[in-house]
Amino acid sequence: MVHVDEALKGLITDLRKSQKFQGRAYETLLITPAIHTIAAKKLLLIGLGDRHDFKPEIMQMIGVIGMREALRLGVSSYSHASDLKDAGIDSPTGEVAGNVVKGAIGAYQTQQYLKEKNASDPLTVTKVTLLTGPAYFEDSKEGIKKVMSSFSN
Repeated sequence: MVHVDEALKGLITDLRKSQKFQGRAYETLLITPAIHTIAAKKLLLIGLGDRHDFKPEIMQMIGVIGMREALRLGVSSYSHASDLKDAGIDSPTGEVAGNVVKGAIGAYQTQQYLKEKNASDPLTVTKVTLLTGPAYFEDSKEGIKKVMSSFSN
């Protein structure tokens, strides 16, 4: 997140300091970055609440929110980056990654159901990328594999 904030010339820091974005649990803010600042055309911030009250389970709803917003925006792919370790939150990496994926898949499946009932626009998301640091790659991979196996049963 530090690199994204730097590329946006301190916009995220400014939003936090001015309390225009407080990071309350499930608070969202959609940013359209200036051209040539970051690769993303849109940046969705999702608040996690008080860092001292963090529970890995919150990440399932974060996954839901991310997928629903991506579908609402009509994007074909999006990346998810949890800024937990950089924010000083000691979290179980595999469980966090798994919960994000579980939430995203659940949200997608709900929208598929609505589409089958002619109560949804076409589903556009075909790819989701979870970003993780090299030190956490194996734990993230194992957490995602565990969740994926539960969906195939």
